[in-house]
Amino acid sequence: MAAGAASIPAAPTRSPGVDAAIIQGVALLVALGVALLSGSLIAVGYGANPIEVYGAILNFAFRDGTAFAAVLATATPLVFSALALAVCFKAGLFNIGVEGQYLFAMVIASAAALGLDFLPAFLHLPAVLVAGMAGGMLFAAVPAVLKVRTGAHEVVTTIMMNGIAISFVAWALTGPLKANLPSGTNADLRSEIFPTSALMPRLGAFLGIEDSSQFSWLFLVSILAALGVWVLFRRMRLGYEARAVGASPGSAQAGGIQIGSIQVKVFLISGALAGLVGMQQLLVERGALVQNYEALLGFSGIAVAFLARNHPIGIIFAAIVWSVLSRGDTAVQLDAGLPREFVIIFQGILIMSVVVVYEIASRRLAQRQLQRAAAVEPIEAAPEGTT
Repeated sequence: MAAGAASIPAAPTRSPGVDAAIIQGVALLVALGVALLSGSLIAVGYGANPIEVYGAILNFAFRDGTAFAAVLATATPLVFSALALAVCFKAGLFNIGVEGQYLFAMVIASAAALGLDFLPAFLHLPAVLVAGMAGGMLFAAVPAVLKVRTGAHEVVTTIMMNGIAISFVAWALTGPLKANLPSGTNADLRSEIFPTSALMPRLGAFLGIEDSSQFSWLFLVSILAALGVWVLFRRMRLGYEARAVGASPGSAQAGGIQIGSIQVKVFLISGALAGLVGMQQLLVERGALVQNYEALLGFSGIAVAFLARNHPIGIIFAAIVWSVLSRGDTAVQLDAGLPREFVIIFQGILIMSVVVVYEIASRRLAQRQLQRAAAVEPIEAAPEGTT
């Protein structure tokens, strides 16, 4: 045997894919454990029993089918929001304007719901969804073009666009979409009620749960959207080029990738997904565009995307976890005697735990890959007949 052979590191016996899965799985468990332990210490500081606190949150979410369906309904817009952000994150972009994009899309979708009521039912609802996606794409195109043409940073432009979207909704509700209510009616500003053909059917009748859960076919649409994003980044050229731009713009450009074109395309896809964020409240919960719409879903999507590490399939589960915690703030107040801020603090700790632990795991994984390469290269370089 050659004298230098003893210095060659032993190659890992596991395949790279299995190695990565094990390290990431352990990282997830560690992050969850850190978050639970930290939350327990906070609960004890308030004089509460941590087991009772976590039990109240879980019981509120899973006590029956209707409760869990309500969790899935709450998670639906979060899936779309996180996917919209993850698409841009993959390409090295930060689309913080999902909030404005879905608000603008709600107005466009409302106009389609009211203006296209002559369409048959099987076309009306798809037309409303397409209109919402088109509205999100249109609003996302502005910062995308500014980014490519002028170099304006997308964080600055999308934040400014969020303010424009809020004003646009207010203008629509006081102008072209304002409902013709009887004189003297004491009601919040809203549009006319949408026709039934524009509303998303609910799944309660099929699953034997109450319609109060607001659970609809839109959740299945969100799953299909997540699968579509996974296929985009794992099986399509555009996804590969977007990941290359996100990893190293200089190398991508040297490889012949048109960075500006990829950034615009990614922003448009992100905008289309953002356009579906508001459809849960628009087509399922409210049946009209209302003044007291649910806001901040775009910013909640940032947290969900971070929690899932931008993985499209992981976003589905991260959105459900986030929904369980968000709805659990009522349970901790009623059953555990804690303020709702406990849930907000716990959510923040969970995100930080995932980010920090996964960063450590990523470095460990990179180190093992280097060890594997160092073990293989000397063997391949050895001359024939060496023993």
